Amino acid sequence: MKNLHALALSIALLVALWVYLSIGIPALHFSPWIGFVAWAVFFAAGGGAGAVAKTLPAGIAGVALTALTMLAVARFGGGLTALLILVPILAFVLVAMADLPPLSYTPAAFLGAAAFFGTSGEPAPSLLVVCISWIAGLALGYASERLARKLARAEPPAGARAAVVK
Repeated sequence: MKNLHALALSIALLVALWVYLSIGIPALHFSPWIGFVAWAVFFAAGGGAGAVAKTLPAGIAGVALTALTMLAVARFGGGLTALLILVPILAFVLVAMADLPPLSYTPAAFLGAAAFFGTSGEPAPSLLVVCISWIAGLALGYASERLARKLARAEPPAGARAAVVK
């Protein structure tokens, strides 16, 4: 099986699992779309353990810093003025933290921030839901890559396939 087809199949199988876990079992409190975003950022970062190392800390930092920012916005009245002052500061920090190697994958930081903004914005429940869903999405990305490698190797050699067809 071609590597691309093996990856497509592994992702399809794991998407079924993710849909079941995130939608079929609501008590788990997974966010399906956040898991998909993290899964995508895993591949955007190049895949493998290196992608997890790049996207996990930066993404979680983006989530946590956004939660703190929204707490500060609420503390300053929750209006547009507070947002106009504090969210640009957040954006500055999300980019500037790239000076720290574990936090240097800025797309993950911004996508983590976007994931938090896309929830209710209530720091206590949202922070936990977003972080757990983010980690699950990265785990699914990693698992889909590993499963694809196994599926690609499971293909019988071309000569063996020709003998079976005859």
